[in-house]
Amino acid sequence: QDIEGGVSPANEDVEVESTEHHSDCSHGEEEIIRKNWSLALSILLGDALHNFCDGVFAGVAFMLCDNATAFTIISVTLYHEIAQEIADFFILTRHCGFSPLHALILNFLAGLSVVLGGILVLAVDMSDMSIGVLLALASGVYLYVAACEYLPRVNAVLSTAKDRILLLFMFIIGAIPVGLTLLNHSHCEAH
Repeated sequence: QDIEGGVSPANEDVEVESTEHHSDCSHGEEEIIRKNWSLALSILLGDALHNFCDGVFAGVAFMLCDNATAFTIISVTLYHEIAQEIADFFILTRHCGFSPLHALILNFLAGLSVVLGGILVLAVDMSDMSIGVLLALASGVYLYVAACEYLPRVNAVLSTAKDRILLLFMFIIGAIPVGLTLLNHSHCEAH
């Protein structure tokens, strides 16, 4: 079918959400709003798994580490979550076709999994292997989304050396807190 019938010929997971009339210079033409569910699901499921593992990580920090170390881990986690959730919001609104309110609601729902992760690790006696597998899965999902979804989109809009230097600078700003945390790295042991 064509676009108006609800199926995009190039990408079957793109759904036509609605049509709207705009009076500014459109002369009665309809704007078709499409939702890219494939990208949205990879972002939201990856975010939920990542947040779940952040909850596991935070729970383990409070169970096994001293308070100063646990709060440092929570601070670094919050720091990277702010940037990641903002990026997810922009992908959901600009590339997935969601309204800002819909994107915020979906992002919030995916974020609730952090609570589940914290409750799980505090309620269930998890082995080191189980925690390692969960953290590896979360890392793998985000590496996949970053390499296959984000990186090609970022590369498409970067046109100058100045843009690429700015991208590198922003990456470094995001990596500094992780590096600073690792300077005082020690393994936490059960009390």
